[in-house]
Amino acid sequence: MRRAIAALFGFSLAALASGPPHDALAQSQEGPTTLADSDAIYIDGTNFTITPGKAKHETDVETVVMTSDARELGPGAIVFRSRQRLYIVDAPLRVPGASSDAFVGPEQTRPRTNRIRIEYVPPTNPEHQKIYERLKARQGLEMVQKLYSPFRLPVDITVKLLGCDGQVNAWYEWGKSGPTVSICYEYEENIMRNSPMETTPDGITREDAMVGQCLFVVSHELAHALFEIFSIPVFGREEDAADQMAAYFMLNLGPERARNLIGGAAFAYYAYVKHYQDNPTVAVPLTAFSSDHGSPEERYFNLLCIAFGAYPDLFSAAVDSGMLPKTRARTCGYEFRTLRHAVISQLRPHLDWPLSREVWRPETLAEVRRPAGKD
Repeated sequence: MRRAIAALFGFSLAALASGPPHDALAQSQEGPTTLADSDAIYIDGTNFTITPGKAKHETDVETVVMTSDARELGPGAIVFRSRQRLYIVDAPLRVPGASSDAFVGPEQTRPRTNRIRIEYVPPTNPEHQKIYERLKARQGLEMVQKLYSPFRLPVDITVKLLGCDGQVNAWYEWGKSGPTVSICYEYEENIMRNSPMETTPDGITREDAMVGQCLFVVSHELAHALFEIFSIPVFGREEDAADQMAAYFMLNLGPERARNLIGGAAFAYYAYVKHYQDNPTVAVPLTAFSSDHGSPEERYFNLLCIAFGAYPDLFSAAVDSGMLPKTRARTCGYEFRTLRHAVISQLRPHLDWPLSREVWRPETLAEVRRPAGKD
């Protein structure tokens, strides 16, 4: 850890130990100073000197963060000396819109794992009782809770199933109770109604279709939550980015489960494309192109492409059958590597690395590298 820091900021450990005291504390009495991007401050706990440093490249900072198990501070921190020891305290966060005396303490804002809260809201519509009981028995939300448990979050995210008075919907919002993903029983009912009664020729069971679609939509909405909580920049449509992130984390369940569940999720869009070889002409209202969501056909091909890019052997049947056109399949390896690089660079600093290796496949987030050129 100390060697990594010294290499990053271009000075030796000896210099850190014997360098002259910095006047930052004296300056702080006159007014706050700013720590610029890629700057750092090293505080020596032996002789209590303060030494500034600056990385030569931004990627050097990312490397240290990802290899030293560094954790992100909350809204701020206070470092103070008491006799011959140094102490650090996370500063409290002032609640937006609250009175000047209202603060959220450091325990509530300190990033930590296992902050996905789940809730099966008992349905008011008797027709949804069986769906409620089935999902609880199969622990659908518990799967999501475990999959996203390695994230070190500064706030709890609630994922809940509830009745929506006939509305077929799923959404994410930051409400009074914090960030929340809501999935309607009506949405689950629609999934069940349109899932295959028998195993498809591609080997997708009814269970795969129901679980895969449920997991995909919840992961999609959780992606919106992570974008907001971690201030992740998104180029292009956020809905497309959420789809890609959802597919990525479903692939973390391992090859066989990923094949079944990704295939199950794709089945939701299969009805829109199953006859495209015989009738490749698609007619839709012009207003369909104004949506911030991709069309079902686009989402189907994007989902299969990410899966094929990750596991070309496992999903080769999609190409062999013509369901994923070869013209698109050629770029899928590059698309997956681009997605993996984005996920790793933006999300790995917010992960508990040992826990992620228990929950996910250990090689999935093992390396940080930029994708090679297009295939």
